[in-house]
Amino acid sequence: MLFSTPKSRSRRQWLLPLVAITTSLATHVAAAEIAPHELPSYHYGAPIRVECMNRSSETGEHIETPAHEIQWIPFPMCEETKAPLEFNYGIETEQNCTIPMIDDPFFHLLEFYIHSDAPLTCRLPARPPPQVEIVGEKPHVTEYVPLVFALAGTLQLSHMHISTHMNVLLHSTPKHHLHKKDSGVLDSATAYSTSPLTHMEGSSTRRLVIGDPLPLQFSVRWFPTPELPRVEGKVEWQGMGGHIYASTVFYALLSFGAGVCVSSVWFFGSVLPQRLKGRSLGGATPLGYGGGVKDVRSTNKMAVYNESRLNYVWLAWFALSIPIILFIDALHFYPSSWYSSPSAPLHIFHLARQDYIAQYNDPIVQWSPSTSVPGSHDSWIGLFLYLEFGFTLPVVLYGFFLLAVKRKGTTGRDELLFLVYALETALTTLVCIYDVGYWDPAVYSEEAKRTMVLQFFGPWFLVPSIMAVDMARRILGRIKVADEAMEERQRRKGQ
Repeated sequence: MLFSTPKSRSRRQWLLPLVAITTSLATHVAAAEIAPHELPSYHYGAPIRVECMNRSSETGEHIETPAHEIQWIPFPMCEETKAPLEFNYGIETEQNCTIPMIDDPFFHLLEFYIHSDAPLTCRLPARPPPQVEIVGEKPHVTEYVPLVFALAGTLQLSHMHISTHMNVLLHSTPKHHLHKKDSGVLDSATAYSTSPLTHMEGSSTRRLVIGDPLPLQFSVRWFPTPELPRVEGKVEWQGMGGHIYASTVFYALLSFGAGVCVSSVWFFGSVLPQRLKGRSLGGATPLGYGGGVKDVRSTNKMAVYNESRLNYVWLAWFALSIPIILFIDALHFYPSSWYSSPSAPLHIFHLARQDYIAQYNDPIVQWSPSTSVPGSHDSWIGLFLYLEFGFTLPVVLYGFFLLAVKRKGTTGRDELLFLVYALETALTTLVCIYDVGYWDPAVYSEEAKRTMVLQFFGPWFLVPSIMAVDMARRILGRIKVADEAMEERQRRKGQ
């Protein structure tokens, strides 16, 4: 541990200004280099001591220190551990804490708690205390997370009924890659009694008078993010009407648009040209079909432009990829005024993105350079984003322009470009699929992982893989034609 040394009386007075300047610079540099991720965090299983607000048993008002600050005292002693109540970071358990005897002041405080005149307000340190102090720096001020115990029960003239079983929900700050027995920082917490109206034998409700022990039972559960508890990877009671989510509306509109796009390119690219063939409409038709137009596919050798019917599939794929890249993946790289407020033009995409994160807690989608955690080995996500914006997006825009506007098919150079694009997209998606297998099983169930792989990552691996095979086949066909032409020239020269 580092401590600042007391000022010494040096005989060399000319050194004092130099020492003062050096110390000041070192202090400012050290302060500038402190970042949130450099502050201490709880290790798995670390104890977190509970402190509660000290209240007057007569009025229920909080008690202040001589410095006019709220006085905090440890939670009452637990008979099981002979120590005040504490929780262990990341450990979910059924924990007992029996307060040996309820005296008269504490009984009156319980009346305040149950009658909701004054809550049982406690707090937990968000981080453990630092083990190192920087020379010249003020000690780090501990931040606390409020924990209110919502004790419930009923009051009688001579006694009270109190629900002794409590659920304790503790949330950590979100991390992009969670591992088993991971470290972290406390984000929020709450505790509440269960079944307070059940007074039958065998229930958790206890009849209590002065002098009785108070056996508290805590069901402690931890959550890796501030989001609500999940059932099979989905957040319950979220969205419009409870069952229709913003993402549902977005995907419905996106599917409708993709269907319209596929139908349009199929009609204008295949059905209409076939109906116009052989008709003397001249060359002034909108699509340029009619008498005198040469069909490049009628030649016995491969034409310069490949007009395979699979081009319609790739056009639909490019049309689907453009809004996803521009309005989902790149959304948070835009100014927040474009999407944050309800009147913003991209707010619907923001709602869809947030709803997707709330339902599936996808750590890859949540990643950003500003929130990346050093040492978590997720920097590859940033590389993939740069590839997506610097290479994938331009290729997708060019492919849509080529197949939807020019409508001449693909050349050899186009097919080579699309082959590289397809391989890059399939490979980066395969890395994401492989990464899903390492997501914390305590956070992501097997059903949730299967949904991520099959519904979200699977199509982005399968379709580009098929495109890669198609483009490779086209390139090999061109090479075969070139080889045959070369052999034919050599044969003629030999004659």
